[in-house]
Amino acid sequence: MSLLDEALRASECVISVMGAHAGEDAAAIFGRKMEDCTEIGRTFWVAESAKARPAQVQAICKSSHGYVIFIEPAAPGGARPTKESDAATSCSPDRATWLPLPTGIGPVTGQMDASATALVLDELTTDVDRTIDLWGYADGADPDKPLKFVLGLSTACAVQKDTSTHPRRMKSRYRRIVAGPASREFERGNQWLPAQP
Repeated sequence: MSLLDEALRASECVISVMGAHAGEDAAAIFGRKMEDCTEIGRTFWVAESAKARPAQVQAICKSSHGYVIFIEPAAPGGARPTKESDAATSCSPDRATWLPLPTGIGPVTGQMDASATALVLDELTTDVDRTIDLWGYADGADPDKPLKFVLGLSTACAVQKDTSTHPRRMKSRYRRIVAGPASREFERGNQWLPAQP
């Protein structure tokens, strides 16, 4: 079974809508992040979302092998491009112990405020030609609600659950997978990123 099949069969995962970032297109971003995985053994993907906070993502990693599946927006331009490009230099799983980012890693950029976080990925590929049925997922924090993406909340923890009859299900059911699955290191999962001092 391929890693993508494993990710699509996992009972829980993180799903992220991919968009441009600070003037860099998706192909360039994925290329840089895949190079980090090859050269350093991991990369950090800034994903500031109330639906994928460190404790939530770390819980997924502790209960099973963690996966991130990157999908296209419902419509072209549907993911708001990130404009901020502050750079992180350290990370923390708990905001108590801070470690420098690995030597040689590519830029880890985004809006570095008090709530900045990053998914820690140890594998990533864009060699995928699949779609995902989002009606097969519910909100990871509240499985009685369907998975929903809105501007500013484009990354979410998700659990497998049929939401096809839910009145608030997503209108855009099928999305093309643009990258993945990205597996996360079991112990790190998601890290806090500080603003530059």
